Amino acid sequence: MSLAWSSRWVTLFVVFLLVVPAQAVARTFAPVSLKPGALNEVYAWDDQEFPVFQVELTRGSTVLALSSSLIWPHESPWKISVAFLAFDVLTKPGPARLRFLNAQGKELAKQEVEVTPRVLPVEHIALDRQMSTLRAVPDPRKDKEAQQIWRIYQTLNKTNLWATGRFELPVTGIPYSASFGDERVYDYSDGTTASDYHRGTDFAAPVGTPVYAPAAGLVVLAAERMLTGNTVVIEHAPGLYSDYFHLSKLEVKLGDRVKAGDLLGLSGKTGLVTGPHLHWELRYQGVPVDALDLVTEGLLDTERVNTLISSIERKRG
Repeated sequence: MSLAWSSRWVTLFVVFLLVVPAQAVARTFAPVSLKPGALNEVYAWDDQEFPVFQVELTRGSTVLALSSSLIWPHESPWKISVAFLAFDVLTKPGPARLRFLNAQGKELAKQEVEVTPRVLPVEHIALDRQMSTLRAVPDPRKDKEAQQIWRIYQTLNKTNLWATGRFELPVTGIPYSASFGDERVYDYSDGTTASDYHRGTDFAAPVGTPVYAPAAGLVVLAAERMLTGNTVVIEHAPGLYSDYFHLSKLEVKLGDRVKAGDLLGLSGKTGLVTGPHLHWELRYQGVPVDALDLVTEGLLDTERVNTLISSIERKRG
């Protein structure tokens, strides 16, 4: 049996109440508006044990996102599990369906949701002959490095929840030079073009600007790469990784534990660049998401979530 509750938390939310016979009551929560290119949080909670669930976002026969729950131990009257939903920033806005599934794949709850629109500015980038060759010409080293970093993005260490709360910016006092999701048209030196979108946030940092960890985590890559130059990748939560590209110097190594404010390296202009800057990127299971959302809204904000669940529980009576 399921009961639906409505609430307002930034936007409207819908909560489903799930009653399992002869067991504790487990409740689930998801927003009715989901952002493409964002880390959307959904929860299930129980008085007695951590609920295990999957959450699936579909449009017609197309699966937009599928994620499994992670245990989130923290100070709360409830046992809370969380799942992150991330899907491509280019996903068309409009209706979609969200389903909660138990460990055996049985549907626990479903709801209609809305994928919100995003405005994507267009930026033209002129590349000289060297940069055109670096970006467009196939190279075994590029392929090997792409496979390596993709394996990292796809790694889901369920116990590695290093960071919660708001992230800090990786540089201080430096303006943005490009935003997440910008459409990019690359103008090659031979007159041809290629289109893509920007998967991170760029800061107009001069060479040598200190770059800091925005939150606690584990360094899972610290190396020089062909396209991204001197690169650092940090694991912050299961499946959640942040990238720091084009550094002039690395100050951390593989396996280092870092906390917010620790020095990662110095900004630079290594790899495929048209000038010095820091490229800061965030990915969940390989899907690029807007890192600035975690600066303004945070990751698994304990106070926010406890307040939300308390409000729902009061309505339950």
